[in-house]
Amino acid sequence: MRMRSAAIVFVVAFAIQPTLLRCAAIGGVTPNLLLCLVIVFAFLYDEPMGLALGAAFGLLWDLAFGLYAGVSGISFMATALAMTRLRKYLNHELPLPAIVAGVVGSSLNSLVYWGIYKLAGAPHSLMYILDAQPALIAYNVVAVFALHLALRGGVIRHRKDQYYKGGFREANDLRLAAQKIR
Repeated sequence: MRMRSAAIVFVVAFAIQPTLLRCAAIGGVTPNLLLCLVIVFAFLYDEPMGLALGAAFGLLWDLAFGLYAGVSGISFMATALAMTRLRKYLNHELPLPAIVAGVVGSSLNSLVYWGIYKLAGAPHSLMYILDAQPALIAYNVVAVFALHLALRGGVIRHRKDQYYKGGFREANDLRLAAQKIR
């Protein structure tokens, strides 16, 4: 996906998050679409789209709705860096590792966000933040899973791939070619 297309997806999420998504709140908790997009883009793609767009839209989010400017941008950047690191250890094309990325990314983002707010002098305790975490993580994981399935695209199998399974005719052609070599 190109940076322009990814930016359009982030703009749509930025518009949906404070408006339409509030209608889907369960117990006052909604998924953080910007965070979910940062997780998915950093986990799926080699390009630093998740990092760059996460920092930019996190800063915009803080300027529009936050108490301190830059906290979301920094926490999104930390999450994107962790997802690019996690990408090296997990197969990013499968859905199950996307769930793991959603749990790790949501948890890390919340801890970094709380830590920066605590350093800035906010009165919130860690227990106050952890109170809503199970629901928030579950909701974010569902959103990450859905976005991962929507954005990952199809896996292209090549003939030289050891797991390629062509049709009967192609398999027969390969068998005949192997017999000619012998």
